[in-house]
Amino acid sequence: MKDFNQNRDQMSADALISRHKFMFYGVLLLIVLLTLGGSFYLSKEVRVQEVNKLEHKALEVLIALNKTLSVSFDHVDKMRNAVEGAYRYPELSPSQSALTFLEKNTIGSVKNAPWENLPEEVRQELGQLYVRSNIGDYSFDLRTILMAVPEIVSTHSQHKDFQWSYYYDDEQALTYLYPWLSYKDLLVATNTDDMDKAIDVIYQAGGTYPLELVGPSNNSEKKNVWTTPYLDAGGKGMMVSLLAPVYNKERFVGAVGTDITLKVLDYILTEQPIDVARLTIIDKQGLVVADSEGALLSAKQVVKQEGVLTLVAIGAAHKAEHGVLNQTENGYWSAYDLPNTPWKLVLEITEEKLSDHILAIVMPHIFMAMMFTLLLLIVVLYQHWHFSQPAMRLAHFIEGLPENRDLSIPKIPQRWYYWFEHAAATEKDRREYLEKTNQQTIELEHRVDERTQELQQALEVLKATQEELVRSEKLSGLGSLVAGIAHELNTPIGNAIVVASSLKEFNSTFIESTKEGIRRSTLDAYIDQSAQSADSIERNLRRAAELISSFKQVAVDQSSYQRRKFELDEVLHELRVTMTPSLSRSRVVLTEECSQAIHMDSHPGPLTQILMNLLSNALVHAFTGHEHRTIEIKGQQIEDKAIITVTDNGQGIAPEHIGKVFDPFFTTRLGQGGSGLGLNIVYNLVIDLLGGDIKVTSELGQGCCFTLTLPLVAPENKTSEGAVESMRDGG
Repeated sequence: MKDFNQNRDQMSADALISRHKFMFYGVLLLIVLLTLGGSFYLSKEVRVQEVNKLEHKALEVLIALNKTLSVSFDHVDKMRNAVEGAYRYPELSPSQSALTFLEKNTIGSVKNAPWENLPEEVRQELGQLYVRSNIGDYSFDLRTILMAVPEIVSTHSQHKDFQWSYYYDDEQALTYLYPWLSYKDLLVATNTDDMDKAIDVIYQAGGTYPLELVGPSNNSEKKNVWTTPYLDAGGKGMMVSLLAPVYNKERFVGAVGTDITLKVLDYILTEQPIDVARLTIIDKQGLVVADSEGALLSAKQVVKQEGVLTLVAIGAAHKAEHGVLNQTENGYWSAYDLPNTPWKLVLEITEEKLSDHILAIVMPHIFMAMMFTLLLLIVVLYQHWHFSQPAMRLAHFIEGLPENRDLSIPKIPQRWYYWFEHAAATEKDRREYLEKTNQQTIELEHRVDERTQELQQALEVLKATQEELVRSEKLSGLGSLVAGIAHELNTPIGNAIVVASSLKEFNSTFIESTKEGIRRSTLDAYIDQSAQSADSIERNLRRAAELISSFKQVAVDQSSYQRRKFELDEVLHELRVTMTPSLSRSRVVLTEECSQAIHMDSHPGPLTQILMNLLSNALVHAFTGHEHRTIEIKGQQIEDKAIITVTDNGQGIAPEHIGKVFDPFFTTRLGQGGSGLGLNIVYNLVIDLLGGDIKVTSELGQGCCFTLTLPLVAPENKTSEGAVESMRDGG
């Protein structure tokens, strides 16, 4: 058996060592997993940060674009207002002297380009005018154009992004262009040899047909309109135009516009390069308006969306919600509205570029984490070889000490010898201490047995004393109750006896008077006297019956403690009838109020005794030296609880006593007839039998209030039965 126990202990030590090895290798694995998990978490965080950064970058570009485009809107609106103002207020347009000045300075110009020979400095301030060969008088058109020239020149001088500003006549008879361009250069740019044909090319505007685009048939709301990208006939490359219709009242008379080369928008997108993502402006037809990677820099024709964006299908950007990031298998994209344009700014982040960028950011951190992990592994291994293994041997040695008689130290490394020797010495001291402790324990057990017998006897004496005190308290209350009822019954019964004796004498007198004959007055007096006497006897006997019935119900409830259904107001009424004699002797006015019919299924006897004890307690303690003495009992129902308050206007309870009033044998009238059990009995009945709660509040000189919170249906439990038996036995 001894060998078996030693083997079992040896297995336990081996299990400890195996567990340590498992934990050791588990820690190594955990370190590796944490390193990998940290790298993965870091990459996710970097991904979120980079995507957020790119979204913020897109918003910055959007603001720059809106700023540039708002200048275009303002410029076109001012041109339109100037031309329409010339029609509405012709008196404000330049006078004939301005036209005369132009005629003098354009002598020798060709008919189709009447401003061809303007001096250089005037060209910079006016621009160029092209007219058809068969044009008639166009002096009024010149005045309207001259009204817009100051705004055009001012805007172009402040904003170099504008390439052309122009005016189209609705009859296609003339067109105005700023800055000045020689008709010869126009013929070369339009690849024509006739100015009328060149003007036709101008009005086609790269296939956008400006007049049709903003005319009444296609633009009934008279809004500004952007063209699709087109190749500029003036040799400036790919561009877009912003057009505004011009009306003379309700008649369409032409259009004004300005051209912006797509290089300008490209510059805004490429001003702060984005290596990871791509910003592209596209229109509803899927044509590229601008691109952050310069797809339009050398383009000689329109560039389509599918040649630039890889994640966004044609039309998807214009259906997407503004600024919402969309995730696909190959990356992310979001679309942003450009106000008052048919364009969308698209941010495209491909997974390939994003992953490469994240790897470049995270790689230094991963390298540092791997170096830290390697260092940590070296530290753990060093600790295991130099500390953990010897410690396991020490644990094995200590585990076997309690059952090994031989405390000799095994062969171990010298630096651990102290700990083994200390463990052996501790075990020796422990064995000596246990031996001494066992002896002391035996002696202590004998002493405890003796003290237990003494305490048991004292407890029995104490219980007997307590039962006697409780019984005495109950008998005292019952005696007071019986005396009061007897005194109260004496009055109605005595009155009935006196009236009955008087009636008997009156009958004798009436009988004697009948011997000599009955007079009407005598008979009437006899009948009246008999009726009054009978009524008085009935009243007094009914009062006596009511007192006896109330006393009987209280006595039955207190003796039986039977559970039954009852009305709370009935119990309060019976209590008042029962306690009236005692209250009258003490000059106390009792009022009882029940705000509603409260139906209860409980123990009316204990409830009556509780209220009687509270009233008796008030009579004994509350009204010393008080002239006006009142006690008020109120009952109300809140949900499934009955709330009963017993309030007096007495002297109240001292703060240092209020926490002890329900303690057994606590009284402020010790030696003056107080036992200290009345409120303790109340507390036990409320808590144990009725399943409720009782609280007391008081201020010195302001009276006292006991609040009973009782369930409408008393609980069914053995505690209640025990409380009943305790009350029956006086416990």
